[in-house]
Parts: sequence; structure tokens; C-alpha cells
Amino acid sequence: MTLRVVPELYCFDMDVSKSYFINVLGFALKYERIDEKFAYLTLDGVDIMLEGIDGNSRKWVPGKFEAPLGRGVNFQWDVADIERIYARVREQSLDSIYLPLESKSYQCGDSVVTQKQFIAQTPDGYLFRFCQDVR
Repeated sequence: MTLRVVPELYCFDMDVSKSYFINVLGFALKYERIDEKFAYLTLDGVDIMLEGIDGNSRKWVPGKFEAPLGRGVNFQWDVADIERIYARVREQSLDSIYLPLESKSYQCGDSVVTQKQFIAQTPDGYLFRFCQDVR
């Protein structure tokens, strides 16, 4: 059995958020429960769940919904073709680029790892940091 984390992100407007994840970031819809305003999405083996805050479902919320959602966290996604994803975001939603594509080196134990990375901010304020190791 493969263990993994699948984040569930609350959204102010489910249609806007679902469109951003599918049309801009390139996620595919795995399934949805329209009456609950819930969608399960996947991209390159990474899954996320989106849920409208006004949907008909249970919610686990420790505070008020205020923009931007997701303050204090960014989600790092390792991808195989960062150039393709970055070009798609630039073309479809230039204003959502929070950090432009860059190469950055990090000390990791006894070695230095260099990766290409950029950060996109979703319509609800979540930060997605896409990374690809440079060899």
C-alpha cells in the first residue's frame, strides 16, 4: 500500500477554483460530488481535493474563512516538466504567478541540490510551489 497526503482545500467559488486547477495548472478531474461542491483532482500522480465553503457537506474548520485561504503554508509539488507547467500558467493566468521561474540551490545535508521552481497563487490564495531538480 502506498501512503500519501491528499490535501483538501476549501474554496470561495468552486467553479472558479476548479477551472483554475484544470485549465491553468493542468489537473484532471478524477470525480466530483456536485451537490456537495466537491472535486477530486489529479496531476502527475499528485491528488488534491477541492470543496466549496457553501457546499452541502461536513467541514472541519478551526476558524473563520477569510481571504487569502491557506495563509502560512505552501504546497510543494515535484514535477517532471516544469517548463510546460510554467508556460501554461503564464499563458492562462499571468497574474497568478507569485514567484517567477528561477533556479535555486539548497543545502541538503552534505550536498547541494539545485532545482527550478516557481510559485503560483490560486484564486483562493493557496500557494503552489512547483519544483524540478536540475541535474
